[in-house]
Amino acid sequence: MKKRLIMTTVILSLALAGLQASAADIRGNLTIGTGYLDNPLGVSNETAAGYLAQSLRLTSAFDPGEKSGHVFKLGYEGNASQFGNETQLGNMRHGLGGEWFNKSTDGRNGLGAGAQFSVRGNEEYYKIYDYSEIYTYLSFKRYLGDKHLLNGFAALRVRKYGDLPEESYMEPHGQLEIKKFFDSRATIGLSARYGAKYYNDSVASSVWETLDLPSTSQVAARLNLAKGMSDRLAVRGWVDSRWNLSDFPRYVAEDVFDSPLLDGYAHEGVDGFLAMKYLGPAQVWLEAGATAGKHDYGSLLFATGVPGGHTRDDVVFEYFASAEKALAGKADAPKLRVVGGWRDQESTIEAYTYAGMFFSSSLTWRF
Repeated sequence: MKKRLIMTTVILSLALAGLQASAADIRGNLTIGTGYLDNPLGVSNETAAGYLAQSLRLTSAFDPGEKSGHVFKLGYEGNASQFGNETQLGNMRHGLGGEWFNKSTDGRNGLGAGAQFSVRGNEEYYKIYDYSEIYTYLSFKRYLGDKHLLNGFAALRVRKYGDLPEESYMEPHGQLEIKKFFDSRATIGLSARYGAKYYNDSVASSVWETLDLPSTSQVAARLNLAKGMSDRLAVRGWVDSRWNLSDFPRYVAEDVFDSPLLDGYAHEGVDGFLAMKYLGPAQVWLEAGATAGKHDYGSLLFATGVPGGHTRDDVVFEYFASAEKALAGKADAPKLRVVGGWRDQESTIEAYTYAGMFFSSSLTWRF
């Protein structure tokens, strides 16, 4: 996996030079980073690991004419990671897609649509979770006067797991948001989201023992706040609430408790975030903040070694600090970003109670 990761970077880096020389309308960025996680899988009895990560994005725009308002883009997106300590968490993802945008003559209002096909391959033990995916979306933004912005999107994700067909699903989801801008350099936004997952392979009903194809759904709302305190200092934060409309699919038999791959649909709850950002000496952006959340997994049962299983509730606190610096005075100059922090999770199940640090650093080139 490591050799493939290095070779991919070399090949793509060489390709970038050729692309820049042959096509002036090609844009993109390359990011190379490293990091460390005390709990890479979010459980207490796992091995800490460092990792390497890389990402590459390329886009080529086609504009039929300055007055048409239409822009078409073709793009490639690639991501790769390699974890240490034999954790076998490394993966590679490649995606190809196209997008269409239409902007009003003043650039304030617009429509967009896009589609991407991607594949992801995992390392050794986790190869059974390899998947292919199609993602499509429609989006819009519209200013309502000078101080209100309405935007939103509707999207569909179709993911197929080759070795685990019972995990394959369709996910329609969307969001609607309204923002208000104040003369005092404050912004307030309110958004509402809805999403549903339908495990659409015919084998899913027999695996999860449901009469119909298993499904789950969720609604959420978020309040965003941001305030510029001065030319160098700003504060931002949000409060997010999620409510499950249906139980997450599961299989229960004696001491066996199994569900589809757990994600944000598996729990409801409330999360909050608050951070302060400051432009320090030498044009270094400094930010520090914290998140807090309470996650309720409802009637889902987890194995604990005790007959009958156990329900799960988590309380999560996370603290972080970051620094970002452009390494030259140009707009497309390489940017260095460093992030470090601490995550503390208390759970009603011992295996999900842990505390540990995380760290990452990355260098991004734009072209």
